[in-house]
Amino acid sequence: ISDEPVPEKLVRKMTDVIAHRGPDDYGLHIEAGIGLGHRRLSIIDLSKLGHQPMASSDGQIYIVFNGEIYNFLELREDLIKKGYTLKSNSDTEVIIYLYMEYKEKCLSFLRGMFAFSIWDKRDGTVFIARDRIGKKPLYYHDNGKSLVFGSELKSILEDPSVKKEINYEAMY
Repeated sequence: ISDEPVPEKLVRKMTDVIAHRGPDDYGLHIEAGIGLGHRRLSIIDLSKLGHQPMASSDGQIYIVFNGEIYNFLELREDLIKKGYTLKSNSDTEVIIYLYMEYKEKCLSFLRGMFAFSIWDKRDGTVFIARDRIGKKPLYYHDNGKSLVFGSELKSILEDPSVKKEINYEAMY
């Protein structure tokens, strides 16, 4: 992760072009080297506690999540038994604490359709994943200097560093 700031205006533009995907809520988290934006369609935990980007209680993990985790209630109970305190009834928060407990292996516990990104301030990593079948879209562009991702290509194309040309070799 770079120390260069991610322009808030860019993250807003990237989320504005997909406003139709999440008309119920909108959120940003921007700090040195990272910008997360989210558009929310409220399905589980309709309260403000389900707002995204969502942070862990210690503020070290941030997530943006699209989808539904079908077994989140069972996973939530297991996390509580392990000593975690969850403040919402959202599947999003369950993913945060599964990640804290198991890191990337958290994927093996998730049943559902999902795409998410986790910013881990503890080690400066970004972890993006989607469900095994690819039900929820996740597009990304990695140019070696930055990682740009979104649930639609038009979000990524808002970033001026992303070339807007066809890669015929990849297409072939």
